[in-house]
Amino acid sequence: MTEARRTDELEDFKSQINFCQYASSRGFTLDPKQSSRSSAVMRHANGDKLIVARSPNRHWIYFNVHDSRDRGTIIDFVQIRDRLSLGEVRKELRPWIGRHETITVVKPPSFPELTPVEHDVTRVLDVWIKAQSISGSHVYLEQMRKIPPAVLSDPIFADRIRIDDRGNALFPHFGGDGLCGFEIKNNNFTGFSPGGVKGLWCSRLQADDRKLVICETAIDALSYAALFGAKRTRLVSTAGQISPVQAKLLQSAAEKLPCNGEIVLAMDNDPGGRQLVETISGVLAEIDLTNKLLVVRQPDVEGEDWNDVLKRTGWIFPASPVLG
Repeated sequence: MTEARRTDELEDFKSQINFCQYASSRGFTLDPKQSSRSSAVMRHANGDKLIVARSPNRHWIYFNVHDSRDRGTIIDFVQIRDRLSLGEVRKELRPWIGRHETITVVKPPSFPELTPVEHDVTRVLDVWIKAQSISGSHVYLEQMRKIPPAVLSDPIFADRIRIDDRGNALFPHFGGDGLCGFEIKNNNFTGFSPGGVKGLWCSRLQADDRKLVICETAIDALSYAALFGAKRTRLVSTAGQISPVQAKLLQSAAEKLPCNGEIVLAMDNDPGGRQLVETISGVLAEIDLTNKLLVVRQPDVEGEDWNDVLKRTGWIFPASPVLG
C-alpha cells in the first residue's frame, strides 16, 4: 500500500466510521436524553461516559468525561483501549469501511449521523458537564452582583447557571443544535467559552408566556427578573453585539411568542446598548410582528445596565413559583 493510500485510509477511519456504532460494538450504549443533533452521550457499564461529536472536517471525535487523557478520534479510542500499534489498528478498523476481503462486521442499527459544527463542541461540553449546578447559591452572584437567592433558585432558571472548578458562573448559550457555548462571569472577569460560539442564553419557557425580554448579558436578565418579575416572561441574553446566527435565533424566538405578546429590548443605557437596540430592531423588522408589541426599556441613568440598577435600588419582587 502506498504512503498516500495509507494516509487516506486513516482519514477514512476518522470520517466514515460512525463512532457511535463502533462504540456500541464495544459495550457502550447511547443516552438519548443527553444527546442532540450535534453531539451524542454514550455510557459503559464500567462507568466511562463519552461525548461524541463531528468536527468541521467531518472527523468523528470524542472525549471521556472521567479521563481527560481519553480523547481524540476513533484511532485514539482503539489504541487507548487495546494497546495496539497503528498497523494493528488498521487491521481492526478496515472491516468497518469494507476494506477486508474475508471479514465483515455487523454494524449496530439506529445510530444517527451527527451534524458537524463549526465550534469545538467537545471542548465546550467537557467544561459544561464537569460544572456543578448552583442550587440557588453563588457567592459572586449574590454578594457582588446582588442577585437574590430566590431568583437564582427559581424553576425558570433551573440549570441555566452552573459553577466551574474556579468558581466562575457559567451561563449556557443554545443554538439550533443545542449547547454551543457559555458566558463566563466572575469578579472583574467576563469571558466566553473557549471553542464556543454565541447563541442565546434563555430562561426556561412556560406555556403561558406572553413577554420576551432581550438583554445584553445573562446577569442583566437575572437583574431584570429581580427588578420587575418574570411572570409569563421569557428572558434571553445575546452576550453583547449579535452575529448573523444570533439574529436568526432572535427572529425565531420572537415568532414563537404568542399573539398579543410583548417584546422588550432591555439594553444598557450607553452607546453600545443603543446600537444594539437599533440592530435588533432592524432584525425584528424583517419578520411579521403583527399583534406583537415591540418596546424599548433601558435604565434611566446614563451608563447603567440593569445590574447597576439592581445594586442601586435593591430587590423588589418576592419569591414565587415564577417570579412576579
